[in-house]
Amino acid sequence: MKLIHKDIEKDNAGQVTLVPEEAEDMWHTYNLLQVGDSLRASTIRKVQTESTTGSVGSSRVRTTLTICVETIDFDSHACQLRVKGTNIVENQYVKMGAYHTIEVAHVEKAADALAIDTLLISDKLFRHQDVPTRSRYVRLVDNVRDNGGNVRIFSSLHVSGEQLTQLSGVAAILRFPIADLSEAEDESSSDDD
Repeated sequence: MKLIHKDIEKDNAGQVTLVPEEAEDMWHTYNLLQVGDSLRASTIRKVQTESTTGSVGSSRVRTTLTICVETIDFDSHACQLRVKGTNIVENQYVKMGAYHTIEVAHVEKAADALAIDTLLISDKLFRHQDVPTRSRYVRLVDNVRDNGGNVRIFSSLHVSGEQLTQLSGVAAILRFPIADLSEAEDESSSDDD
């Protein structure tokens, strides 16, 4: 991990700017963060815009948010950090106090809507160190099979399995188009306000 900036007071309060260089750096960041800390990071957010004619369109924009950390979760398998909190710095795209969560499970929402025709899943997810995470993916597979869907399990030792693992380890081919799942997240986050 590269330390870009450090400003620490005598009472150990302060700020640091870090740039992760390896997957393991997320674990170190997980150990540094605490509930109540402020975290500023670049993220992609879906934004709805209204034109002068009244038509509404949506697009994804990269923005920098500063959130007050409420929950922290580390996925040791994917070396991913999930942080949930409310926006505390005014932003052009996100209201003050709006919730933002990194890493949301779209495939599970599609399965709940019975929209999955074929589930593509990496075998690594069934060997995950965290038992609740393993159970979550077993339930997902059972749910898809119970609803008439196909399940294709990819070996993590094969190139296709490696590529799927790089894309979170799970993907789906849908039976029918469903509403953009990001919109559902935005609506649920505004309900939390």
